[in-house]
Amino acid sequence: MVMEKVSKQEFYSLIKGFEQIPFTQTEAWVTAHSRHDDTKLAFFVDQLPEPLIACVAHVKKKAGLKMYYIEAEAIRYKDIKHAKLTSFFQDLQQTGVDVIEINSPMPYDATYEIALRQAGFLRPVGQFSVALSSYISLENEIKYNDNWKRNMKKAANNQLSFEVIDNAVDDDINDFIKLYNEMSVQKNVAPTFTFSSLRTLLVSANFKLFFVKNEQNERIATILIHYNNNHAGLVYAASGEKAHQCAASFFMYDKLFHYLSQQHIKTFDMEKLAPSIHSTNAVFLFKNGIKGEYIVVNGEWSWHKNSFLRPLMYVAKKWFLKKIEW
Repeated sequence: MVMEKVSKQEFYSLIKGFEQIPFTQTEAWVTAHSRHDDTKLAFFVDQLPEPLIACVAHVKKKAGLKMYYIEAEAIRYKDIKHAKLTSFFQDLQQTGVDVIEINSPMPYDATYEIALRQAGFLRPVGQFSVALSSYISLENEIKYNDNWKRNMKKAANNQLSFEVIDNAVDDDINDFIKLYNEMSVQKNVAPTFTFSSLRTLLVSANFKLFFVKNEQNERIATILIHYNNNHAGLVYAASGEKAHQCAASFFMYDKLFHYLSQQHIKTFDMEKLAPSIHSTNAVFLFKNGIKGEYIVVNGEWSWHKNSFLRPLMYVAKKWFLKKIEW
């Protein structure tokens, strides 16, 4: 095994200049989702001193099992050979772990699938994340469906303003949480972040916050995005009842796209299109009103030291954690 386990500081020094660094591998995202507990993280590179592949594994220990959860990998060159990837994932299996789960938000790549399958990974018994997204090109005129056009006209009749937050302070984070909590009650969804995790993201150069204000100067809608090089994407968005009355969310995305294009961002990832028979279909219809390119992501993969663990992981997620299959 040639894989190397390195420190957090060393890891982020080594991956500087990598062509592909998913936002889920940025220091801010990793720190926020580990709740500032580095003992819950493991940092791996395929070789030293110049790694080609690197990843952060979230370490989970449950029922006597040690598991790694990986949200994609950082890659030095996008055209890296699948044999190199296969070797990397095989080496991961030799680090004393029982289960490795990967959920990659990167666009689907057949080379990636070949590498994982040749390393012994399979699709899990049931998948609990959405593998479909839409990339909006910001280099061309944004095209909207008729519903969006009607709502953008409605928004234009109100005195709305778009606010870019360059240096977020506590009041900005509290306003974001207030709007998200209001939306959560309406849609019966629980927040997946804390004040501390938002603060961690917003001191990073990879995340940015925006608001929409109404005529009374009240913040009524908000969006948090990630961005790196010439690509950006949605992290969280929220709007209150006052926003619905004046179509503020439609206004917000349109202004956001124009702002990002001026910052030389070329594409925007709408993240997690979820067409379904559930209430999430309303979110899909909203996002799908912006005409982009459908993207299938690499999605979920898993490796189990013992084969009986594969169906047990499904049972645990489905029946004990009450996750929804997609």
